[in-house]
Amino acid sequence: MMDKKAIALLKKYYLPYRPDGQPSETEKESAIKSGILVPDSSMTHDEIVAEIKKLAERISLECAAKAFLYSLSSGDMRYRSAVSSLLWAKGLPEHKLISNGVEKNDWRTPVCVICGCSHGFDGAEIVDWNKYGVFHYLPPKQYGREPDYTCAEYVLNDLREFEKLPAVEPCEEDYRILNGLFACVKEMKPHNMDTALVSEIRTRKFFDATGNAIHCILGILSACGILEGAENKGYLHEYVNFSDHGSGRDGLTFYPLIFWRGKDGVNYNAVNEIFGSFSKDMLSPEKAVLPEIKEPETVKNKTVSKAEQYFTNGVYSIMLTDEERRYLALDPVNPSWETVSMYSVTYRLKKRTVMFFEGNTIVKAIYEEHCVNDDGSYTWRLYCEFDTRLETDNRTMLLPLTSRGRAKPVTPTNVMAIKPFGCDFCIQLREDHSRIYAYNMRNYQVIPIGEEDRIKKIMSDEDFHEFMKYYISTCPDDYFERIAAVRNMEHQTIRFGAGDIFRCQVDRTHYTYGLILGKTRQIEKWDELPEVHSFRHVMMQPIIVRMYDFVTTDKNMTDKELADMPLRPPKLYSDCDILWGTHKIVAHKKLVPEDIQFQLQLARQVKKSKHDTIFTAEWIVKFAPGNPKPKMTTPKTLYVEWGFTSFEIPWDIVPDNIRKMLDEGMHFDGGAALDIIGDYCGKSLADILKESPGNLIQYDLLLPENRDKFNLIMNFLGLPDDCTIDDFAEKYGGISRQEFIELIEKR
Repeated sequence: MMDKKAIALLKKYYLPYRPDGQPSETEKESAIKSGILVPDSSMTHDEIVAEIKKLAERISLECAAKAFLYSLSSGDMRYRSAVSSLLWAKGLPEHKLISNGVEKNDWRTPVCVICGCSHGFDGAEIVDWNKYGVFHYLPPKQYGREPDYTCAEYVLNDLREFEKLPAVEPCEEDYRILNGLFACVKEMKPHNMDTALVSEIRTRKFFDATGNAIHCILGILSACGILEGAENKGYLHEYVNFSDHGSGRDGLTFYPLIFWRGKDGVNYNAVNEIFGSFSKDMLSPEKAVLPEIKEPETVKNKTVSKAEQYFTNGVYSIMLTDEERRYLALDPVNPSWETVSMYSVTYRLKKRTVMFFEGNTIVKAIYEEHCVNDDGSYTWRLYCEFDTRLETDNRTMLLPLTSRGRAKPVTPTNVMAIKPFGCDFCIQLREDHSRIYAYNMRNYQVIPIGEEDRIKKIMSDEDFHEFMKYYISTCPDDYFERIAAVRNMEHQTIRFGAGDIFRCQVDRTHYTYGLILGKTRQIEKWDELPEVHSFRHVMMQPIIVRMYDFVTTDKNMTDKELADMPLRPPKLYSDCDILWGTHKIVAHKKLVPEDIQFQLQLARQVKKSKHDTIFTAEWIVKFAPGNPKPKMTTPKTLYVEWGFTSFEIPWDIVPDNIRKMLDEGMHFDGGAALDIIGDYCGKSLADILKESPGNLIQYDLLLPENRDKFNLIMNFLGLPDDCTIDDFAEKYGGISRQEFIELIEKR
């Protein structure tokens, strides 16, 4: 009988991806005595490889193959994976740790590219074998992660522990189960992947196992070469280096199972080589008979979704006409199309997805969300419509788009997870501010609708149609040229650099422009950038942009015409709008010092650690205006950053007027905006806050309206009111604007 406390320790500390703590020495010692846990040991990479090869010579393939079969009906996980571990070990080439045998990345533990070993590169290293042995004692339904059957540490621990076990013999039930698995393979369509096979096996109900358990069995059979891809083989006759396994998908990582397809079937040559010495003809194509499917009990009453009562068949929050669709780059609705509706509820959100079918092809979808209060009133409503072309198998399974894909059930989640092959239109109706978006996700082209003042007043279907009458009547003559580009423009990748000027379309007739100063991913590699700097903590691929502070109807302005136009303070944006051609580059200019500006950042530093820095704390809870103050929030320092200079000032010398300023606002922006928009161009801060009260732009210290706060900071730092970034760099270190221009052009 197994020690329950030891099993509980395995489950708590070794099964999760990120366990909470480690077992105490007392707990671990007791569990080791029970035989469940294994003591740590110190080994080098070369010692691990050498011991694996010795074990491979001592253990017989017949013994490991019988053990695998025995585990199917017994459920004893200690016996299950020894056969794949043994074949892996027999094929493993002898190799020493050399420089080209180790792969190192910043984001992961260094691993040997041959065997996947992650220990003992710099001498002997302690290995906690229980990280690998946990799968021997817990059922797969409890796995929070899948075992890596093809890494050196797992194989060594697996074979060590297997060698201690008594020999076993399979029974008739074991052969029936494995033949049933092979029979289910015959039912697979050529494109089906392992997940479809798992579903088929579970549907047949001839094997009492969870989907995770079945998937692990398939992973073992695949490693043995029984379920292998046409080009990606198992380990029976050839060894595949760890670095050549390829990446998994959707968390499914068994190699070579990720490459197996239904057309590959069962490799019976491998079956005979592994099991034939004792199974005779017990495992053969003729014996692979498909078990009968157990008919489910008849459902007396169909369960109706709680969301269904909030919707009426054929009636939507917005009843688009085909004429309106034409102006929004959407296809008209063909009356012959059939529809299928699906409903769901998530807290207060009532959801409906309507799929339009032309035969077995989904050609359009309408997705609606209603946020409903407890009293039945609506907080907001969302209507989205998009065109697509998704082939299905009898309207039940989405067929994969590529040979590497897998069929998935036709569900709202799976349908909407695929980028539409046409355009997407969304409108959110809410009392405070309605919004409209229309774009093509395939080529990143957007319809610049504009008209925010009118759109935010739309509260109903009637309001929307009134707006569309106005919108259609005021479209420019070349409007459908833009619609054609949104619908049909090929996806493109644009090269760009510092000094490039792009055009940003604000609405159907108005434009503004922006100047690119550089890419932070390049700048953060410069030695001149301080180790502590916001550029090093920004997600996406950010670029530094200064928008020109005006709006015009002229979409063909030149760099000479823009030379004397004012520029807004800098902002970090994702590069997507430039990279994919949403905003077209129209000119280039040689940068001059007056063009160069960087965000001025001020923030309170509470504490510093690897995972808690000024770049996380300021934005989450520490001192955001209006947030309740957590315990022990006395700041230690004031963080200051401008350009290529950053430093900290002891908090106790920060004057009260600056402390008060930081209490009232967040004068720190360490993030990057996803979309480049010209909404703020040509507007004063008062105009912006009138339209969007509480907008964080009000805390930008470089705005003319915040000049008094800027001067307050500069005076405290011993600089004059008219201080430039060059003066700041001269006093506190860093590079001047001219030096930045020379470096960005050179690099």
